[in-house]
Amino acid sequence: MTTSSAEKPPVAFIGLGKIGLAMATNLQRAGYPLVVWNRSAEKAAPLVAAGASLARSPAAAAEAADIIISSLADDASLRAVVSGREGILRGLRPGAVHVGASTVSPRLSDDLAARHIKAGGRYVAGPVVGRVPAAEAAQLVTFVAGDPDAIEAVRGVITVYAPLMAVVGERHSLASSAKLMANFLGASAMDLIGQTLAWAERTGLPPALVSQMLNGFFGNPATREYVAKIGERDFDTVGFTAAGGLKDVELMIAAAGEVKLKLSSAEALRAKLRGAVARGWRDKDWSCFTDIDRG
Repeated sequence: MTTSSAEKPPVAFIGLGKIGLAMATNLQRAGYPLVVWNRSAEKAAPLVAAGASLARSPAAAAEAADIIISSLADDASLRAVVSGREGILRGLRPGAVHVGASTVSPRLSDDLAARHIKAGGRYVAGPVVGRVPAAEAAQLVTFVAGDPDAIEAVRGVITVYAPLMAVVGERHSLASSAKLMANFLGASAMDLIGQTLAWAERTGLPPALVSQMLNGFFGNPATREYVAKIGERDFDTVGFTAAGGLKDVELMIAAAGEVKLKLSSAEALRAKLRGAVARGWRDKDWSCFTDIDRG
């Protein structure tokens, strides 16, 4: 059901890729009057047909709203749309809030915050997590950072497309860092899944068994226990020693090598476990190798 737009402020939405279009569509369905801009204007057609206004530039879009949401591909795109000759800052209303929903560098997030303040506006870093189906279902997750008053001013808009909203602090770069960490976890998990499946295929293990192993690992309470263990650096409560872990990783690498497979993740683990043993940690819990990265 569409909510009445009578009491809702106009929102400028900039960047209508697949995720952005889904986000903007959900805002429109929630009753927010929209002014939109996209480099390829034809992508705005469904929104315009439903009542949105099409702006001729990011500056013109910003002139028409007190809340601006941008969803763009990368640092260069966001920087150009914000600071270009017809960028958002050229049309920014005094006190307006721009929410950057893109995955960009932490440094750019802090830089954009300073530029918005100088222009008389406010910037909230709010990168979203989720694929297109989640965006279409208005079930994205977002990490948000910035001035608390600015965040509260846009909370109602953000939670339309991202009901799970984690406020991570006032420093804008924190939101970008959190999003990159979320992507790192996802990419690392995919890498582990791919290497495991490749190893299983070359050794002839039944696919159903491997699928069961993978699902069991990612849902295993012991995996969650290690999150706490490593976070607290509890390496003296030993479940399995670093020396034993190094021995097993050596066996993994050798076994995969016999089927002509290189386990890049295992080789990285071997280097860290060797470093842990060299530091005298051979009898600590094998998770101590994670402290090599933490200094």
